[in-house]
Amino acid sequence: MKQKSNNPGGRPKSFEREVVLDAAVQVFWEHGYEGASLDLLTRSMGINKPSLYSTFGNKHALFLAAIDRYVATKGAKQSAALRNEPNLKTAVLDYYREIINTVTSDEGPSGCLIASVAAEVAERDPMVRDKIASSLQLSEAYIDDRLQRDTGATGRMIVSAGLSFAQRARLGAPKEELQALAHDYVEHFFLEVPAST
Repeated sequence: MKQKSNNPGGRPKSFEREVVLDAAVQVFWEHGYEGASLDLLTRSMGINKPSLYSTFGNKHALFLAAIDRYVATKGAKQSAALRNEPNLKTAVLDYYREIINTVTSDEGPSGCLIASVAAEVAERDPMVRDKIASSLQLSEAYIDDRLQRDTGATGRMIVSAGLSFAQRARLGAPKEELQALAHDYVEHFFLEVPAST
């Protein structure tokens, strides 16, 4: 949906909300919540401060919207990996591979907006904490629902292991190391998995 931004000295400028949110995601992801100044955000988003306030409310509300956007884009790919593969063991491995692709991509900072940035903010912000908890619970519940027998693996264990990839990537772990770890996790959870490719 196109929004109009106030542009002093010129005519109002239209912008796509999703496009400016994607830019905000990148800024928060790279610089953290505290490091993402309003000047840096508006410059990266290509809008001015009045437009940011009129569209999103304030920096905190923008951060919440950026989390939603991240979940709707990056998170959706991870969820699709779980949904699209009939075999749960393979689905979890695909889910991990999609997480690893995100946290090691050249298109964004190392790590994950949720695990690397939002989780830190969540320690002091109940709204962010509830938003993250709700997102994680959905993934956990979906995996638990697919577990048709007692494998010893639960949705919470599987999702928690997935979060660890973001932290390791942030600390410099290479993609190949994370892929090997993902295979080891799944092998531990499910005893046998397809050979890694």
